[in-house]
Amino acid sequence: MAHAEDDTAGMTQLMHYVLTIDNMCAPDCIVWVREQLVGLGPVVDRVAVGEAEVATAHANGPDLKAIQAALESGGYQLVSAVTKVG
Repeated sequence: MAHAEDDTAGMTQLMHYVLTIDNMCAPDCIVWVREQLVGLGPVVDRVAVGEAEVATAHANGPDLKAIQAALESGGYQLVSAVTKVG
C-alpha cells in the first residue's frame, strides 16, 4: 500500500498557457482548435474567438512547439502564449 507522501512526491507542477490564435473566428474553427488541443493531452479550460487557455502537468504535457505545430496543421497561427506556473 502506498503512503500519502509517496503520492505527493509523484505530483508535478501545473503549467497554464493563455494562447492567442490568429484566424480563429468562426464556431467551426473553435471546435477544430478545441479538438486539436484536447488530442495533445492538456486540460482545455476555455476556447473562444482568438484565444484558448489550457493547463498541463509540466513534466509530461505538450510544450508550446507541439501546440504550435498542431495549430499550424489546420492553418492557424499561434501569435503569442503567456505561461503561468502553478
